Amino acid sequence: NIAADRQPSYTGDFKLYVGNLDFYTTAEELRETFAEKGEVGDVNIITGEDGRSRGFAFVTMMTEEGGKLAEELDGQDVGGRNLVVRPPNN
Repeated sequence: NIAADRQPSYTGDFKLYVGNLDFYTTAEELRETFAEKGEVGDVNIITGEDGRSRGFAFVTMMTEEGGKLAEELDGQDVGGRNLVVRPPNN
């Protein structure tokens, strides 16, 4: 980030909700999938109190352009499940 003249804590401009995840999908698998569309700033798989995945995540793309391209992943098979990719409700 510093080399790109950004704040060290900067994670990107375009946050996406990613649903219908297999409970065993890893952050690295999501990062690799979304990196096909642009630079990934952050992947956060939501877990329950027991530490298990709740089946959804938030992926933040570094640019708006990458985020728009990443929306094309809606319906793509990852881990035997079709992803739901859309802007978050918040």
